[in-house]
Amino acid sequence: MNNEIQKFDFKGAPLRTLTDKAGEPWFVAKDVCDILGTDTRDLHKILESDEITNVDSIHIAQNGGKAPLIISEPGLYRLVMKSRKPEAKEFQRWVTHEVLPQIRKTGGYIPTSESDSDEDIMARAV
Repeated sequence: MNNEIQKFDFKGAPLRTLTDKAGEPWFVAKDVCDILGTDTRDLHKILESDEITNVDSIHIAQNGGKAPLIISEPGLYRLVMKSRKPEAKEFQRWVTHEVLPQIRKTGGYIPTSESDSDEDIMARAV
C-alpha cells in the first residue's frame, strides 16, 4: 500500500484515498460512511472480503493508532449504489453523472469549476 494520501473533496466532506501496489485506489471507509450517512460497523456485512481491509499506516491512523478500515473501488461503488439514504443520493448522482462518465470519456477525472480556465484544467491533468 502506498502511504501517500490523496484527498478529494465532496461538498466540503473529505474523501481520503490510498493506492495499492497494483495502482488501484482504496478509500478510507469512515470518510465514505460519513458522506453516505452510514456506520462503518455494518461494512463487513455489506461488502465482500476482497472489498474491505485494514491498512497499517501511521499517516492515517485514527483512534489512538488503530488502523482504519479501507474499501476498494468496487466496494465504494457497491456502497454508493446500495444506499437509499437521502445523504447518499447527491453522492450517487455525482459518481454516476460526473465522475464515471468523465473517466469513460477521458480516461481520468479532473474536478473543475466554471471559473477554471482551459490552462488551469490542463495544468491539473499534467
